[in-house]
Amino acid sequence: MPIDHAVAQAHFATYDPAAPISKAGPVWCGPIENCDVCSRPMASETYMIDGPSEASVNPRWGNLCVSCALKHSAVIGWGKAQLYKRLDSTWHLIAGGPPPEEDYSF
Repeated sequence: MPIDHAVAQAHFATYDPAAPISKAGPVWCGPIENCDVCSRPMASETYMIDGPSEASVNPRWGNLCVSCALKHSAVIGWGKAQLYKRLDSTWHLIAGGPPPEEDYSF
């Protein structure tokens, strides 16, 4: 059964912080034309998920639209999947990045 795009969009919007995107923060390097799973054009997408693109023990990762990500990478977090938001033509990391350095315990 196909996943409703609006439902998927709303799911990932819950990870979107209320603060404005910092243009100095981490960004995706390079263009993303289409979803690596379904080939949906990413030009009109608000969010892009860098995460597992299949359900397996050792899954391949890819750049996913919200619909494919809801199916394969619904949980955002360090080591799980990263959430990017498009601002103009650049994808900015907004959730799932590395923890702050002060959280590291050695």
